[in-house]
Amino acid sequence: MNIFHLQNAHKAFNTLTKKTIYASSMILAAVASAQENDQVEEVIVTAQKKSENLQDVPISVTNLSSDDLESLNIRDFYDYVNQLPSVQAIQRRPGDGTLFMRGISDGGSGNNQSLQGSSVATYLDETPVTMISDNLEVHMYDIERVEALAGPQGTLYGAASQAGNLKIITKKPTDEFDSGFNVGIERTTNGSPSNMVEGFVNIPLTKNAAVRIVGYEDKDGGYIDNVPDTLSYPLFGSVTNADMVEEDFNESIKAGFRAALRVNLSDSWLLDASVVGQEMETDGMWDHDPDRLGNYKIGRFTDDYQDDDFTRFALTVEGDLGFADLTFATSSMEKDFESVSDYSHYSLSSAYVEAYYTCYTYYFYACVDPSMSFDNDSTVETNSTEIRLSSKDNAKLNWIIGSFVGDLETDYNTRWRVKDLPAGATVPTSENAYYQTDQIRVDEEKAVFGELYYQISDKLNLTVGHRKFDYDSKLNGFVGTIFYNPNPTMSAIGAFATDRPDNIDATLSGSDSVTKVNLSYDVSDKSMVYVSRSEGYRPGGTNRSTEVGATYDPDFLTMTELGFKSIVADGSLRLNGAFYFSEWDDIQLGFYDPAISLLALVDNVGKAESDGFEIDVKYIANDKLSISGGLAKNDAELREDYFLQGTLTGKKGQDLPLTPDLKYNFTVRYEPNENRSIQFNYVYVDEMWNELDINSRVLQDSYGLANLSFSFDVNDSSSVQLYIDNVFDEVAELYINNQDVLTLTSVNRPMTLGLKYTWNFKK
Repeated sequence: MNIFHLQNAHKAFNTLTKKTIYASSMILAAVASAQENDQVEEVIVTAQKKSENLQDVPISVTNLSSDDLESLNIRDFYDYVNQLPSVQAIQRRPGDGTLFMRGISDGGSGNNQSLQGSSVATYLDETPVTMISDNLEVHMYDIERVEALAGPQGTLYGAASQAGNLKIITKKPTDEFDSGFNVGIERTTNGSPSNMVEGFVNIPLTKNAAVRIVGYEDKDGGYIDNVPDTLSYPLFGSVTNADMVEEDFNESIKAGFRAALRVNLSDSWLLDASVVGQEMETDGMWDHDPDRLGNYKIGRFTDDYQDDDFTRFALTVEGDLGFADLTFATSSMEKDFESVSDYSHYSLSSAYVEAYYTCYTYYFYACVDPSMSFDNDSTVETNSTEIRLSSKDNAKLNWIIGSFVGDLETDYNTRWRVKDLPAGATVPTSENAYYQTDQIRVDEEKAVFGELYYQISDKLNLTVGHRKFDYDSKLNGFVGTIFYNPNPTMSAIGAFATDRPDNIDATLSGSDSVTKVNLSYDVSDKSMVYVSRSEGYRPGGTNRSTEVGATYDPDFLTMTELGFKSIVADGSLRLNGAFYFSEWDDIQLGFYDPAISLLALVDNVGKAESDGFEIDVKYIANDKLSISGGLAKNDAELREDYFLQGTLTGKKGQDLPLTPDLKYNFTVRYEPNENRSIQFNYVYVDEMWNELDINSRVLQDSYGLANLSFSFDVNDSSSVQLYIDNVFDEVAELYINNQDVLTLTSVNRPMTLGLKYTWNFKK
């Protein structure tokens, strides 16, 4: 019997869900009558750029602790996104993810060539690692916590924090020796095996200094088959992918390190320095073609691979100036990205490519195979520096002020290659390429900011914030085909341009400001209600081509939030929630339409609204049983029609894309004793539209993913975890896209059985 083969998965799930709900209700009823309850632990967050109890922070924050990350086997981007109800994401393969929060989603182009800025900022410790169009793939080992700050964080965090902020906090060196490692193996249904090894060591150097070093290698086996397929071109004839057929062809391997140094310079001054390096290689695609070829099957005609490497240096100094506390944080990162993707269906859909590029050249050379690939060689360099002063704790009045300077340079060299295209028919200086971009975009931001915290009474507190910012975006370079030449001679192929001068030079700059007002009221020592009005922004930028304009404007988000935080049931239940109402103006829409341009572009499309509510809960029933979870309900829609080049593209009242009406997760953990545990986790994502364009959008199905794990201690220093991810072998539609001029669906990993051994030694 195949251990991975389960019959009647949905029926089993419905039965299990009913039993889980019934059992949970019985547990809640029993514990409500108990005389003594265990209490939820205090959670420390840095959402307001200082360490505070989660329950004292009057904004919506979801926290994943180090224990959560470990017990849920969270290792990468989609793993933690699944456990954050207010967060949604798209990712076609590891390393190119895009985040959305609270329904503030244009759908994205799903193509990192749009050069569209993110509406959600990502921070690694004290400084941003946000890039244009994709998210940094951080390996989630030896991580202290993940904080998701929902709603505009424009005053303290600035650009790209328009809809929210995601903070990944690493573990810091300590003054005691410590070390450990994990070794894991996995087997996926009808897929290749996976394995990983990861470890850390913490070494005190002196009584005032210590280092912490982390290393890892994580290999994910493939589960999508590249199956036999045929393309029939009207002029050239049929092409097969016989030489590309391969089972489980989507594999990835990620290897890297982190090294951190902490020095107590004195009793009141602290220095943290760190370096992170990572290399990630992927082969294949994480899309499948279920309607045409079947689940977990795709037909590709050229290579698909990606190399994604980055190195980051960071330095933070904190100290006491007497009248205030100083924080200085700076970082520098370089990311090199090289990828190749099959683009053969574009030749099929565009008679122009086949007729003019692969067969018109017959008169000079020969008719060639129209199969195409898209190549991308990119380098991203980002630098940021922030200086903050915060007041000493004062009973009535506290404040924080600061300045920020950041720049992001993106060097893109992309080529659309036709197989065996003769040299005389290519873009000058670019082999086999009939279309190319070679451009550098530089984005700069400067800002000053501050927040004031005033205690009106023993129970009533007021926060006001303001941020003034300046931005500048410049793009220079080349975009075009062989036909680009300021003084062309068209008598023969050989007379076309032999040089490639720049033909794109765009600049956009501006300044503006955003504000925040928050009023909170302490109902008791363990409960709070608050109301806030906050603004977020995303700077404008420059397009890589001019079909919809060389530049696009900033967009702004204004959100009103009514929230509560509470510890009830004698300290055993933490219940936090928020209602929000938002207005989104001058929306930046990233879109990809080959009929307009081979490049994904950005345009401003008008207004939208996004309203909803969130709940975050943790319940400690007793010393053996705990239940936690979260829920987000959202209603996001356009508020006016949008026309793209005269065609109605978005209609007033239609839902915003990639915004499920409902997303929730819950975890039930049972520990019969201190050495063993059983845990069940479930994530549900409602149906949602894949893009904004009303003429081509597709409704993605809802899905639910269940995970089960069993853990036990071998001895005082080691433990074993056996887990099953995607217990019911759900085939989830993560993202339906047409970026390869063919409708494909990014899909999750089938049911996976894993075994992880953990060892830890501490003096």
